[in-house]
Amino acid sequence: MNAQKELQAFVDKQELCFLGSITKEGYPMIRAMLKPIKIDDNCLYLHTNTSSNKVQQFLTNSKACVYFYDAKNFTGISLIGKMEVLSKEADKIEFWQDQYHIYYEQGEGLSDFTVLKFTFDQGEFYQDFQVTTF
Repeated sequence: MNAQKELQAFVDKQELCFLGSITKEGYPMIRAMLKPIKIDDNCLYLHTNTSSNKVQQFLTNSKACVYFYDAKNFTGISLIGKMEVLSKEADKIEFWQDQYHIYYEQGEGLSDFTVLKFTFDQGEFYQDFQVTTF
């Protein structure tokens, strides 16, 4: 069993993931996001608008979770870790894709395009009414 390959295969089949952050009041906030643009070992890379409230939340408190769910098979993966906000152009330019113009009107190098680097250190895999912790 290769957990990295299984995670990659599961995530590749999903259109969305659910991202959890902590508000300034200390409450959890969950929102739907497009699936990661890159998976590298235990790091997932997502993109968002710099102006979104989640960027400020992660700058204040880096604790995060990401959840992937396959409704057809009632299967899910929950990952817990820390989020890093990559806002420098040199860090985010490699992630830019032309199709992102619909989200970021001004295009490549846009100050409102931010990459989120999520590094997970634990997780749970839900399948067939069983939970596997890793």
